Amino acid sequence: METAERRARVENTTNIATVPHIVARLGALVNSPSASTVDIAEEVSKDQVLSAKVLKLVNSGFCGFRKPISTIRHALVLLGLDVVRTLVLSASIIDVFAEMTRSLEGLWEHSLGTARASHAIAAHLRMPNPEELAVAGLLHDIGKLIIIECFPEEAATIGRRVIERDCLLIDAEREVLGVTHQEVGMWLLKKWQIPSPLVYPVAYHNNFHPGRDFADRTAVVHVADILVRAKGIGFPGDRKIPAIHPEAWTLLDLTMADLGRISLQLDAEMAAEGL
Repeated sequence: METAERRARVENTTNIATVPHIVARLGALVNSPSASTVDIAEEVSKDQVLSAKVLKLVNSGFCGFRKPISTIRHALVLLGLDVVRTLVLSASIIDVFAEMTRSLEGLWEHSLGTARASHAIAAHLRMPNPEELAVAGLLHDIGKLIIIECFPEEAATIGRRVIERDCLLIDAEREVLGVTHQEVGMWLLKKWQIPSPLVYPVAYHNNFHPGRDFADRTAVVHVADILVRAKGIGFPGDRKIPAIHPEAWTLLDLTMADLGRISLQLDAEMAAEGL
């Protein structure tokens, strides 16, 4: 199967790739010069179940707020439209995500840990909008689920190859499928019209290059992913711990002492969640 055919299958799968109506509506509001924060908050708030899920994500800790956020409007003011739109999307698929992660046990915990670590690193570096990095961390491995959903036979072969060779999941994906979860995740997020600052860390967190757009954001998710792997939080599909790309480390200008403090913070936050 050619790459274009694989992409078409991903974009047309109905279980998860269909853009939720509310996300499409938010996109229309974003492009409307007359739409206000109040209009957008009201649109999200029409779906009370979805609103509750969004607020649960916002208050789960990975966005870093100490005081509870009780309304969608408050979340919009603090987080900005792009982050809230992505959180709406995340909340829309979270049940599907939870169900699908049974096929890859521990992926949700790994994703949540990467979200928290991404936020902690970005906040430590005083990067703007660290909560956006938390969302990118949460979604960084979504392509793994899509592979299981869209290519079940290949996914089973990939899983066996990881065990037999004790290799990285991404290497087995490349051998068996010809594409990786990074690319598959990128296809899906682009279909959902997620902003590029969130797409790039998903698309390139495993093959960092300093010359790409949003390299600093990608470097954060790259380091966060490896930190969470090293700490054994959840299960990303293999038991390997890749080396941190030296240019990512240089770009972020982190020290081992910095990483130690971030690691301790992550321990406390995950313990508070019972993870």
